[in-house]
Amino acid sequence: MKIKSGTEELIAKYLFGDITEHEKKQLDNWIKTSPQHEELFNRLRTSTSFRKRYEAYTHINSHQAWKHFKKKYCQVSVTSILLKYAAILILPIIITAGGWYFYTASEKQISDNPALGDAIQPGIPKATLILAGNDKQSLTPTYPTPVKVNHSTTAIAQNGALIYPSTPNTNIDIPQKQQPETVEKNTLTTEQGNEFRVTFEDGTTVHLNYNTEIRYPVKFNKSKRMVYLKGEAYFKIAKDARPFYVVTDQGIIKQYGTEFNVNTFTPGRTEVALVKGSISIILQESTQEQLIEPGQLAHIEQEGNNISIYNVDLTPYIAWNEGRLIFENRTLENIVEILEHWYNVNISFSTSELKQLRFTGNMDRYATISPILKAIARTTNLQIEIEGREILITDN
Repeated sequence: MKIKSGTEELIAKYLFGDITEHEKKQLDNWIKTSPQHEELFNRLRTSTSFRKRYEAYTHINSHQAWKHFKKKYCQVSVTSILLKYAAILILPIIITAGGWYFYTASEKQISDNPALGDAIQPGIPKATLILAGNDKQSLTPTYPTPVKVNHSTTAIAQNGALIYPSTPNTNIDIPQKQQPETVEKNTLTTEQGNEFRVTFEDGTTVHLNYNTEIRYPVKFNKSKRMVYLKGEAYFKIAKDARPFYVVTDQGIIKQYGTEFNVNTFTPGRTEVALVKGSISIILQESTQEQLIEPGQLAHIEQEGNNISIYNVDLTPYIAWNEGRLIFENRTLENIVEILEHWYNVNISFSTSELKQLRFTGNMDRYATISPILKAIARTTNLQIEIEGREILITDN
């Protein structure tokens, strides 16, 4: 039986206990429209045989096992239902803490209180601007606020972004008498639980993730545009005759009009995801360029001083820029690290084995932390205790 996407979302919300009263009435109306709807809903809600059959297949523990199981027993696409519900995590193919199954409303919630975690809000737009003389300004304004970035230039801070006045490089092709250019640099930094955006004078926009630093000139020179990055940022480069360079500790990304994500959070590695356009990568202390194509992921490794290129689905690597947190077969340890930085919390485990559980999921980056913690607790039968901004994950 084919189910409309809106109904799929309602079913998923019901199964994970996050359905509102209004949505519950909508679901009840759908169930009442036909005996087939009621039968299907009850089967998804209560089917222990569904769970047992999947557990039998997971003993084989392979991708083909799940595909075979889904094809043979799933009359409705359960994975489609759950993945379309944006604010949850689901277990992927590899399950180390038991089989695939659903919890109903009678199962334990987070610390037996469904409201816990709702008070933990996501990160906010906030940054520190460091001027050439090391003067610092905190940037949090919602309404347009002038920011003096050097003796002659005033930028505007508003709605989580710092916008420099536009000064297009119109004289780039006109021969001029050589004169030394004065380069005044600004530095923009974010901390844990923060993000921010900046628009440079050439029109290039950059979205900074948490714990990120970008250093750049107030005005680019006539031959090139160059910035220095630590952390993670998503770039939309304005078209210009001058090449744009992003310098990291591992190498240099050179572009010719494009969109890409740069991530240096992993020690000793720069990760570059090219969304569209054209870029090349230059290793430190080298002049040779390695071109990568849209849809490719490049790893610039400090150890061995080499570049690895992969053809991948870039969605999980750039989702944060679009307000999503998407995980594909990631360990709970890795997911927790991201949640700690974005929600500014401390998360610990009762045993190290729990860190190796693997998940696939899709959630709203700007929602509270509660839905994702509920999904982890219910899907794995783990207990999650919250006290202030301290979170403990334990095995029941």
